[in-house]
Amino acid sequence: MNRTKAQPQLRPVGDETTMQVQITPTIDELVAESLRLIKALNYQAAYETGQRILVQDAQHETGLHIVGLTLLRLGKAEEAVPYLERTVRNKFHDGHSHWQFAQALEQTKQYERAITHFDRAMELGITDPQLTDHLYNTAGHVFSRHCHWADYDRIQRLVRQSIMSTHRWIIGESTLASPYFSNALLRMATEKHAGQVLSGVGQVRTYRHQPPKGKIRLGFVGCDFFEQATAYLMVGFIEALDRNVFEIYAYEHGEDRPHTTFRTRVMQAYDHFVRIDDLSDMDAADRIHQDQIDVLLSIKNPASARLGIFAHRPAAIQIHYLYYPGTSGMPFFDYFIGDDVVTPHGCESGYTEKILRLKGCYQPNDDRRVKAQDTTRKDWGLPDDAVVLANFNQSYKYTPQMFDLWCQLVRMDSRRVLWLLAENDDIRKRLTREAEMRGIAANRVFFGGKIPSPPYLNRLRQADLIIDTYPYGGHTLGSDALWSGTPILTLCGETYASRVAASLLHAVGMEELIAYSEQEFLDIGNRLLNDPAERQRMRAHLDGGREQFDVFDSKNYAWRFGMLMQDVVQRHWN
Repeated sequence: MNRTKAQPQLRPVGDETTMQVQITPTIDELVAESLRLIKALNYQAAYETGQRILVQDAQHETGLHIVGLTLLRLGKAEEAVPYLERTVRNKFHDGHSHWQFAQALEQTKQYERAITHFDRAMELGITDPQLTDHLYNTAGHVFSRHCHWADYDRIQRLVRQSIMSTHRWIIGESTLASPYFSNALLRMATEKHAGQVLSGVGQVRTYRHQPPKGKIRLGFVGCDFFEQATAYLMVGFIEALDRNVFEIYAYEHGEDRPHTTFRTRVMQAYDHFVRIDDLSDMDAADRIHQDQIDVLLSIKNPASARLGIFAHRPAAIQIHYLYYPGTSGMPFFDYFIGDDVVTPHGCESGYTEKILRLKGCYQPNDDRRVKAQDTTRKDWGLPDDAVVLANFNQSYKYTPQMFDLWCQLVRMDSRRVLWLLAENDDIRKRLTREAEMRGIAANRVFFGGKIPSPPYLNRLRQADLIIDTYPYGGHTLGSDALWSGTPILTLCGETYASRVAASLLHAVGMEELIAYSEQEFLDIGNRLLNDPAERQRMRAHLDGGREQFDVFDSKNYAWRFGMLMQDVVQRHWN
């Protein structure tokens, strides 16, 4: 500790015969005063006192710590970072210094660095529950970052542990894409979310329901009735549902979209299209009940769905359907629609809903969509003689484990290249660097951006093989690839999200492309990539069967879905 003796400072006050002594406090005295002010929660005064310490000694360790800590407590984390960073260098074995620095990093969104210093604080013996709370919060912030893999395992494990050991919940696409989330953990997370949803509903309506009188009324609640994957999948079968048996309602929340040609087609596919964005959940439930809806289906991610509407139970039967490939966790959904592949018998404990298994593949498709056209590799900036392994899923589905397998396949033959989706330059740079770390030169990695449907299908057709993501596989991508005539190799796991491509492959008679282990994925992939004749046979099979496969027949799906709905209604009322 630096010590400076007080020196009397004399200056004239009044006439020449009157003198006043002004004493400058020592650094020790300023430190003691700062600590007293901090204990009294007077952070502004403590900060000013700390600055006085640094005026006397700009490198004073305790002064730097005091200024950094008080800036943090005053809500000025960005200004606090350099002071606290110097403090942890000076006091590397002080757990509290690491904890405070981590808080400043967390507040300035430097999450990966924050986790490192939260960990260090715990290693140095800090056991305060608030530290664990901060650590879990920080891990949650970076959990869904695309292709940030430097501390991937640590972050995934932290988020999993936070759900298992605390009141926390996290749901959405990122949990489905995590190899650390089993069906059981996905259910646990969604049930915790359900508790929060129900606590915010307030007084719940009590509706009396009656059996259908005449046609069965189906209601679909969502906000994606425009150029979006769910609408692309559904529009054909909604148009084809038997209007002698069903009357179909759409209830749209969210912003009112521009009336494009496709949106107009979607809206016209329903007998009634109702905007409910301006209605409260209770008022929307009243409207749905007044419309005498028999079966109400949610077609949205539970994280952004109008779940409060369903909590009031405006319909006798309520179903979680299509959009989110996992359990909702909500007690007010009676059923979840799957099939024999995505929801095999024995998986029921992973779902809060009862499972309805549609005959054939659960996924609808629009048989009116355009067919892929043959283009050239040059059109897409690819080498003419390359063997192209492609994946155009959104990059949040990419995991380091699966990327390892893709790169292993590429390394097996110098002609092979990777063709991936990159939403921005940062993702492109990260994936290129990850490939180089795995022995793949940058000139063997190609990228494409998001493009509209007709050219998108043409692009898919230029790949030799679509290599699926895991555990959140390609869903719309899977059916788009098969529609375009390109085979897809998938790794089938436990969760619904990891089994969709397997269901699609069963539906088109290509079960040999379903792997159940990483080694099998590599073996199947390498064998197929070494056999151009077999790939051509598969393409001919897909091109020739496009008009015959049930999975691509909207009328067939409408019939299967309709039979399922009739059976559910009959069982409910009998």
